[in-house]
Amino acid sequence: MSFRIDNNCVLYLLILMLCLNAIVINSIEIRVENRGAYVARVVARYQTSKNEEKVSNSGSLTSFQSKTVVIENNAKSIEIDIQMYVFFNTLRTILKTSNPCPQTRCFVVWGTIVKAEWNELCCQ
Repeated sequence: MSFRIDNNCVLYLLILMLCLNAIVINSIEIRVENRGAYVARVVARYQTSKNEEKVSNSGSLTSFQSKTVVIENNAKSIEIDIQMYVFFNTLRTILKTSNPCPQTRCFVVWGTIVKAEWNELCCQ
């Protein structure tokens, strides 16, 4: 018994896989877990495929809370800022980095307003 797949079938399957990929992978996520003794926030600045500048903000991220900032899949020039509130509306930057290869990234922050620390984790 022989099994033969013609070229049209292979082409159809390839197109189907590309379409499913475009549907399923439609955004980039920046995930942050706050284990610190402060309130934090995540700000992501990026450009869309039409060169429009956009900003996504997590809002307040209290201790022992996680939040995700969602960015469009075709974004470019992504800048990520993780900041902490030190006094009322005064912010201090914990981490400022770029995301040259648009991909999901995960971070954890900890410490106090005197000494904040961070680490990048493997996303699961």
